[in-house]
Amino acid sequence: MSFFESPFTVAATASLIIQIFVLGLLFYGFVLKKNQKFRQHGLAMLGAVVLHAITIFAVMVPSFVGGFSGPGAFDFSNMLVVLALVHTVAGVVAFILGVVLAVNWRLRKDLKPCFAKKQLMRVTIGIWMMALVLGIVLYWFFYLATLVV
Repeated sequence: MSFFESPFTVAATASLIIQIFVLGLLFYGFVLKKNQKFRQHGLAMLGAVVLHAITIFAVMVPSFVGGFSGPGAFDFSNMLVVLALVHTVAGVVAFILGVVLAVNWRLRKDLKPCFAKKQLMRVTIGIWMMALVLGIVLYWFFYLATLVV
């Protein structure tokens, strides 16, 4: 069986590629902010939140439901289960914070209220990065480690 014969592998790989693209958008948004292009920064961040939402609802939620619906799904002695749950919680928190920030911004002309949320933005990116790294680790264990063996 080749790597891309399983629809689960294809979906997970597509999700990972999109998340890496989202990471690129986040870095691009950071560059825009440094260059004081705040409106473009907000648009880049909004794009990142929308792409993230698409992968959450199209791939991650079905994967979570499928992975945690069988017997022993919440076996906390299994490190992969614990890792998946921490990844899920971090991802949900980062997504909610990203939505809060994007909704609060709402394409404002006056950006002063956004500057007050700088700390929340930093926390959000930190939590999202943690979720991304854990997602990459999970991808490795579920999809790539079997190819190495």
